[in-house]
Amino acid sequence: MRLLVSFAIAFLPLQIISQERISLSLDDAIDLALHKNYDIVKENFNLSSAEYALKEAKGNFLPKVSLNARYNWNIERPVIFFPDADGTGSTATELGSENDYTGSFGLNIPAFSKYNAATKKLAEVTLSYQDEVANGTQQTVVNTVRKAYFNYLIVQEIEHVQQSQLKNSEENLEDIRKRKQQGKLTDFDLTSAKVQVAKAKNSLLEAQSNIIPAANDLILLLGLEINTVLDLTEPIALLESELFFEANVNQVLEQNSTLKQLEFNIDLNEKQIEQIQSAFYPTIDVIGSYNYQTQADDFRFSNYDWVHTSLVGLQMSFSIFNGNVTKNQVQQTKIDKEIAQQTMENTTREFQMQFEELLSQLDFSKQKVFVQKENMELSEEALELSKKRYRFGVGTFLEVNDAELSYTQAQLNWLQAISDYKSAYYDYQLLIGKQ
Repeated sequence: MRLLVSFAIAFLPLQIISQERISLSLDDAIDLALHKNYDIVKENFNLSSAEYALKEAKGNFLPKVSLNARYNWNIERPVIFFPDADGTGSTATELGSENDYTGSFGLNIPAFSKYNAATKKLAEVTLSYQDEVANGTQQTVVNTVRKAYFNYLIVQEIEHVQQSQLKNSEENLEDIRKRKQQGKLTDFDLTSAKVQVAKAKNSLLEAQSNIIPAANDLILLLGLEINTVLDLTEPIALLESELFFEANVNQVLEQNSTLKQLEFNIDLNEKQIEQIQSAFYPTIDVIGSYNYQTQADDFRFSNYDWVHTSLVGLQMSFSIFNGNVTKNQVQQTKIDKEIAQQTMENTTREFQMQFEELLSQLDFSKQKVFVQKENMELSEEALELSKKRYRFGVGTFLEVNDAELSYTQAQLNWLQAISDYKSAYYDYQLLIGKQ
């Protein structure tokens, strides 16, 4: 047991030293997320995959060259049947030799392929779609990072407010103890002061319990190590640029990434229909072949007689009937396209309603921030007045306590109003497609 305790004591400083401390502005946090966030990294890989898929589709238009070699050991040689002279039967005659060698060089050049052309168009739209998905993911991650950043700031500030309240409560308790000893106050005043200290300790514990989850949320979004300590440098305030917003919903939604993705989804269905319908068209290829072959019953390679053959030509392939498979596939994809169109129309209506709601919420939250700030300033003045009255003996401890609680609540209300406004504003930016 002593050994374990000694090891823990020796190892604890190493853990503390290994923690990396980073000072982060909001812009720094966003830049980190754009490079290290898992969702962004994953979508960048998907984008690279789509780029290679387009290169693959373009490769279908290039000539295909193949080289083949084959050796057969004819344990029993192939035969051909010749009819007997009297026509009553046939005689099997062996062909070839025991060893059969063949080498061939093949060339295939696509001359006409509706499928290749449709596949290329589909790959191009898929790449554009994936690019927009990556862009939308970046916007979503930036939105989430901004919220997590200020949530962590506000959680820390709430802890500071509760610490200040506890400190004031403890100071009040100490002052009341002295006054009680002087006979100026009663046991009721002392007990009330102790209750306020207990409440302040409980509030502080609740505030502290929110810090680690808020920090971990931000650390995870930024792709940092779990033992990283973050020092956030942004002030808790509304910026001038955050107080103005565009009110034209039609112009705003043109840049929404989700709607752009839905548009690409409709286009993807159209290109898939073209790709499937390409089965109704023939494919024509230019073909060429050069063969090098020989046969022998021994392994005296220098005596072999090698024969060269070659050809060039056109090859056409056309499906006459495939059980209506292509027709049914087209109908399925048309239904998918109709679903995509309905989804886009419904999502557009939802976003239009969300836009109006956000504008109303932003206006309400902005007024609330200013009102709560004014209320906080007035509550602070009232607290100072109550403390002066108490010191001069014309006020009671209950008045000071009520003023202290009012001021603390006003601070918390102001922080909540700031949080609500910034959350709504960041959702507004996401909705209009601004990063």
